[in-house]
Amino acid sequence: MRPCVAEPFVVRGLEYGGARPLFCIPLVAADRQQLLDQAKVAHELAADLVEWRADFYRDVTAAGFVDSLGRLRTALPKEAIIFTLRAKAEGGAQEISQVDRRTCIEAVAASGLADIVDMELSNELRVLESVVRVARGHGVRVILSFHDFLKTPANGELLEKIGSMHHRGADIAKIAVMPQTNGDVLRLLEMTLQARQRFPHLPLCTMSMGRLGVLSRVAGFLFGSDMAYAVGQESSAPGQIPIVEARALAEKLLEYAGAGRGA
Repeated sequence: MRPCVAEPFVVRGLEYGGARPLFCIPLVAADRQQLLDQAKVAHELAADLVEWRADFYRDVTAAGFVDSLGRLRTALPKEAIIFTLRAKAEGGAQEISQVDRRTCIEAVAASGLADIVDMELSNELRVLESVVRVARGHGVRVILSFHDFLKTPANGELLEKIGSMHHRGADIAKIAVMPQTNGDVLRLLEMTLQARQRFPHLPLCTMSMGRLGVLSRVAGFLFGSDMAYAVGQESSAPGQIPIVEARALAEKLLEYAGAGRGA
């Protein structure tokens, strides 16, 4: 039985945290035409959600993001859109000052064009509080995230970070770490199950990155992760696999495991 969120939330008719595994395709475009081209592919591949990794974009301005997001919303009228302006220290494509990132993310949240915004837990507390407040005021959900591209921290440390995300007002807690051994992948899955049991009302998105971590992107749903990132045209992180293959594998695993609501 898949351990689901106690009370899944709904965004654009999509149940996040329910029995069905969700797959998100990242868009890593440098300009508007690439963005719309990649969005078309994501739509054709029936992505559940689409993440715009705006840190890959050349026009790093609040006005530019809002304008392009309006075009993206038109191209994807049904899909839930995640807006992510990733910090360089946690895998972002370019260096952007925290002031500029906050301004852009809050402008996007206030526009109501994105359904979810992603912010790193490592941001200053006042920045996190401000972004969460603006997002809440405009009906936008918030992912608080943590990334480690070198290692997989101890389970206790990861659970502590999820607890902090919950305390800071996250609608979704995201953990992405790099395994050094197969055991690290197993620990990530174990930690995910512990997090689901400890925070039953908090939707999760957890993954081990790289080739070693591929298993977590299709089997993580069995341990309490509610969403995985998969490739449409281009990947945004090491270890992502094509969405068609990822979805087929995940659904088959859930079928054999007797998918359904459970704890």
